[in-house]
Amino acid sequence: MFLARDLRVTTLGALGDGVRSEGKIVRRKNNRTAQIGSYILNQDRKQWLGYGVLALFAVTAFDYFTAFKLQLALIYALPILMLTWATGRLFGAILALIVCSMWMLIDITAGRFLENPRMLYWEWGVCLLGYLLLVLGLSTLRRMLEEAHFQSRKDTLTSLVNKGGFYQIVSAEMEVCRRYRRTLSIAYIDCDNFKTVNDKYGHHVGDDLLRVISKTMQRKLRSSDLPGRLGGDEFAVMLPETSAEACRMVIEMLQQRLLQEMTDHKWPVTFSIGIATFTRMPSSIEDMIRQADKLMYAVKNTSKGAIKQEVFAG
Repeated sequence: MFLARDLRVTTLGALGDGVRSEGKIVRRKNNRTAQIGSYILNQDRKQWLGYGVLALFAVTAFDYFTAFKLQLALIYALPILMLTWATGRLFGAILALIVCSMWMLIDITAGRFLENPRMLYWEWGVCLLGYLLLVLGLSTLRRMLEEAHFQSRKDTLTSLVNKGGFYQIVSAEMEVCRRYRRTLSIAYIDCDNFKTVNDKYGHHVGDDLLRVISKTMQRKLRSSDLPGRLGGDEFAVMLPETSAEACRMVIEMLQQRLLQEMTDHKWPVTFSIGIATFTRMPSSIEDMIRQADKLMYAVKNTSKGAIKQEVFAG
C-alpha cells in the first residue's frame, strides 16, 4: 500500500506540468532551495533565543531590585537585539514597544514627570524610536547575510546549488533521516560525450547544454528533491523519503526528459547515472556521494547512458 502511494505521489510530482505551469514549478523549486539555505544558516536561532530570554530576565531583575532608579535603556537594547536576531523584525518591534511602555507605566506610577508630562512622552518616544531603528538595522543585516550565504552556495552558470551547498544541505538532511530512520537517495549524473560537444561546437554551446540540464531538472523533479551541480558536467540529485523503486522511477523519467532535450538540440549526449539509496545513513556525506559516484562510473565503464542502483542498509 505504501509503495503504491509513493509511486502515485512520484508520478504526480514528475508529471506536474499537467496541473501547474512550468513557471510555477521553477519558482517552487527556487523557493525551496532558498528555504533550505536559510534553514542551515538559522540553526543557531534557538541558541540566540535562549540567550535573549536569559538576558531580558537578567536585565529586568536588575532593574527591579534597583527600584527602577537606574537608566538601563542601553542595557535593555542587548536582549532586544538578541531576540530580534532569533525571531525576526516583528517580534523585536513588539518587544521594544513593551519595554518602553513598561518604563512609561513605572514612571507614571512613581509620580515622575508630574510637573512636566511632556518629558515623559518625549523620553518614551526617543527610546522607542531608537530601539526600532536598531531592530530594523539588525533584521536588515540578517536578511542580507542570509542572501549572501544563499548566493555563495549557488552555481553561477546553472543557478543550481553548487558542490559546497549540496554537501551542506545533504548533511543536514542526513541528520533528519538518521534521527527518524528515513530513507535518503543520491543520484549521481554524468554527461556522456560532453567533451565532444565542447570541442565540436565551442564552450559557449557547452554552457548552454548545462543550462538546459539545469532547467529540465528544476521543472521535472519533485519539490522535495534537490538538484545540484558538483562541477564540470557532473550533477547530483538528493531524493529524501523515497523508496528505492519510486526513486528509480523519478530518475528514469528525468533521464528520458534530458535525452529528449539533447535530441531536440541535436547534441550527442547521454547520461550515465548511479543511484545510491540508503535505508541507514552512512557515517559521512563523503561516503554517501562516493557510493553514488562509484555506481555512476560502473555505468560509464560498461554501457554509457544507463542507470545503476544499489540499496545500502548499513
